[in-house]
Amino acid sequence: MKDYNLCLRQKTGKLMVFVFEGNKAKPINGATVTITGNNQNITLETNASGQTKSVELPAQEPYSSYTVNVTANGYSSIKVDGVQVFPNTSGIQEIPMAIQRGGNYRQHYSIPEHKLTQPEPIKPPIDPLAIPDPQPQPVSRPDSSPIGLLIPEYIIVHCGAPKDYSATKYLVKFTDYITKVACGEIFSSWHSEALKANILCIISYTLNKIFTQYYEGKFDITCLIQFDHKFDPLQTTFKEIIEVVDTIFNQYIKHPDPNKIQPFLAEYRAYPTSCRLGQYKSQELAKQGYKHLDILKYFYEKQGCYSSIKIAHSPGVIFQGRPTPPPEQILKEKTSGSDVREIQVYLNEIAKQYTQIPKMTVDGKFGSATKNAVKEFQRIFIIPETGVVDLRTWYKMANLYYSILKYKKLNGLT
Repeated sequence: MKDYNLCLRQKTGKLMVFVFEGNKAKPINGATVTITGNNQNITLETNASGQTKSVELPAQEPYSSYTVNVTANGYSSIKVDGVQVFPNTSGIQEIPMAIQRGGNYRQHYSIPEHKLTQPEPIKPPIDPLAIPDPQPQPVSRPDSSPIGLLIPEYIIVHCGAPKDYSATKYLVKFTDYITKVACGEIFSSWHSEALKANILCIISYTLNKIFTQYYEGKFDITCLIQFDHKFDPLQTTFKEIIEVVDTIFNQYIKHPDPNKIQPFLAEYRAYPTSCRLGQYKSQELAKQGYKHLDILKYFYEKQGCYSSIKIAHSPGVIFQGRPTPPPEQILKEKTSGSDVREIQVYLNEIAKQYTQIPKMTVDGKFGSATKNAVKEFQRIFIIPETGVVDLRTWYKMANLYYSILKYKKLNGLT
């Protein structure tokens, strides 16, 4: 006889699977998704936005692992082991699929264990105060000119030791990189202020490596924890972490030396070490009521390591190799002008792929049709459904718009 009280006590987490082609440029409708593990065997189908419904799954502390199999007509099937489900959190497993080009090729991938469940890596020591600012004309990056302190569209991730020139390189959207690093190195169930403090360290560290041309322009950062952060292209992501990254992606920790422009190379470890944030301790402090800036000051300033720790904002973002200013104001119903016209162009292009988004007349007037399209975009991409275009919504919208243009160009589409 089933113990009903035991069932009530069992912890669970949620998982949604998002299936697409080309950096989310083309969602795959009608894909068959099977989730197995922990006595579960669930079959789902993706909708017009390439997403399954969210299902509730048993989840132990710190997390439980599942296997996801995906098949779709015209694509190579894929099996992903090690999909992570944390208690009381909402996970999203992204599945990029490749067009089948003859044969019955099947991809098999395993997501590595979460960093906080593994031994602490030994990293070469780096003194953030000793890193020089770049010269006025540093070495060019392979895909564009140096970015200064603007947020790049993509970063180049080298999955090998720095001098292993045969290692695989990934061109990754900046916010996708930050999100997947955070999801692989921080427990998504942590307090939001601890998440913010840790994620600010990741953003600041990453921008420092890019801005100072640490790897001499050959790539931006490695995916190995012996050198940088743990990055895995199929890392399970979590709504709780996406929420934070989408909100603070353009912020970083200002360098404590006022004469330096570079972002602070903010390192952390699972447990506190000299002049580095301790991740578990940051969660303790957040539960005690510390805000994220207070947490950063606790580790970097109050231990006598550095002078005043402050948060800075990037002055802008880059799309297609060019500085791209966000709208000058928040866009909402009854606003009008060129910024409204721009997001209407974005949404109409996106709606060609994500057909659940209604199309509208491009007239520069933010009426009910534009509001409804914005709300549907927000629903699909896990943004509060306000119908208002703030920086977070605009950036995600522009990011996807340029991904779709790139996908169409690569595939000879008009």
